[in-house]
Amino acid sequence: MVKFSFAGPSLVLNTRREQVHASDIIIATLTFGWTCGFGHFVLWHVIKQTQRTEKFNLYIFMCWAEYAVCAIFAVICWLHILGVIPPSFIFFFSILTCWALQVQFLLQIIVNRLCILQRNNQKRILLKAGVATLITAVNITVYCIWVPARLNISAKYIAINAVWDRCEKSIYLIVDGLLNYYFVRTTCASLLSLGLTKYDSLVRFNKRIIFISLSMDVLIIAMMSYPNDFVYMQFHPVAYLVKLNIEMAMSDLMVRIAAEGKDNVFRSKHHADQKDGKFVVLEQTAVKIGYDTRKVKHEFSTCDIYGMDSHHHLYTATVSAKNNSTT
Repeated sequence: MVKFSFAGPSLVLNTRREQVHASDIIIATLTFGWTCGFGHFVLWHVIKQTQRTEKFNLYIFMCWAEYAVCAIFAVICWLHILGVIPPSFIFFFSILTCWALQVQFLLQIIVNRLCILQRNNQKRILLKAGVATLITAVNITVYCIWVPARLNISAKYIAINAVWDRCEKSIYLIVDGLLNYYFVRTTCASLLSLGLTKYDSLVRFNKRIIFISLSMDVLIIAMMSYPNDFVYMQFHPVAYLVKLNIEMAMSDLMVRIAAEGKDNVFRSKHHADQKDGKFVVLEQTAVKIGYDTRKVKHEFSTCDIYGMDSHHHLYTATVSAKNNSTT
């Protein structure tokens, strides 16, 4: 039997609102209030980055989209706990869609940070497509399990959801951790190995901040043990707003470090040829990060060798890179 209301069709015989206690409302309201307060700070950060960007690009779009779905998720979940929005298929589908978009946008923002340091265009495409495909596949399984479980279609769906819900949250935790590890590894291989030591602070910051980012996933998994599912879900916007702000802070740090004028001189282990009394390194990589696109420009330049340590075979070189804008 299906009943239609302003909140959408609901299965009257099976769907019922979870019992809500006073403690549930207090916790949910406090969490919602924190989300609103911290959300204003995140909104200011998004606006600030948008104003500094010359053109509206995919990175800025994903930041705005992540903020929007977090705000919508927080509001409708809180209204449901208060009893303003009744349980229905439309409500369950809507809140699950907000959650799926939260995860997808956030992980693609992290992937975008990784692609900054990836010179191979094919690898960038594979990384973006691979993460998107994996997360989409997991999200589809959640749609197929979580919604029927919330509608109380059968006890089998409820039992499966109790296990799979924690498993897919753990998958997101692992993916987040692996992407951040890959970023640190790529930074060391692509920048620090060239002697661009100013990026060492970026690596140190990422190693420290990753624990806060991953702790948000742990918080969500821990709150799943709370009796009322929608009280635990009220922590989703909190976690993802924190993670979004971390990503924007990482982006600002990368641009600020890249804009510093130092590290024109670096140490290179590349082969050197002697020419006209000077040592010359050919095809040395110069790196420039553009603020508007958050991409790296890798150029091949000729480097003059001013000094050489014959014992360690390390050469001090000054990059003669052209001042081209990124694309």
